[in-house]
Amino acid sequence: MNGVNVADLTFCYDKKSILEKVFFKVEWGEVLTILGPNGSGKTTLLKCLNRLLKPKGNVFIDSFDVSKLEAREIAKNFGYVPQIHSPNFPYKVIDIVVSGRTPYMDHSNPKRKDYELAYNVLDQLRIMHLANRPYTQLSGGELRLILLARALVQKPRVLLLDEPTSHLDLKNKFLILNSLIEIADKGIAVIMSEHDPNLASIFANKVLLMCEGRITSYGKPEDVLTKENLSRVYGIDVEVFKKDGHIYIFPSFRS
Repeated sequence: MNGVNVADLTFCYDKKSILEKVFFKVEWGEVLTILGPNGSGKTTLLKCLNRLLKPKGNVFIDSFDVSKLEAREIAKNFGYVPQIHSPNFPYKVIDIVVSGRTPYMDHSNPKRKDYELAYNVLDQLRIMHLANRPYTQLSGGELRLILLARALVQKPRVLLLDEPTSHLDLKNKFLILNSLIEIADKGIAVIMSEHDPNLASIFANKVLLMCEGRITSYGKPEDVLTKENLSRVYGIDVEVFKKDGHIYIFPSFRS
């Protein structure tokens, strides 16, 4: 087995089933996008993968059971970018980014090599100019990129992102998603939740379509993002068009 393998993943809040027998596989260098309506379990699934929540079932990195890893080893393998984050203190951006090296520090301050790595990641994401900016003075798009940079300095094998393009303008959406493709090309498995199936059709290698904690469809975008699948999951009529190898999805407005 190569990559991330998930089998029979189940999770309950207060005996209420949130995820039920979720399964999928993401190989190294692939992007998997999780789609589904609000409340379908996307955020819960991401948190189960890196053990922020403790599910039943199995999550493997290659052939190794993630549940056997200590917290520090999980942090070395999984980078996580949450959906909601509100900066409270005006730390410099470079110090926020270098904090991603915490799993590699033994109660010591960051070393020169940690800062060098942080600067390299900022350069990779084309945001070196933000290095000395106060963390509290960033736009929404800049903040998402800084959180991504912090996750990348962990040197993760798997990158988890919860709705990384929400509330961003068109330019910043594509900046984030293009960055994720470049990251995946380096051999990292990228798993992200998303609301827009059009973006998933462009940027994902695989799509996981969820509803009420269950997988309704999983596979290549062209196989998952069909009129029948999307209409059933979202409860609206949609139209799906294919042109020049791309998929375009629109709500079907009836007169």
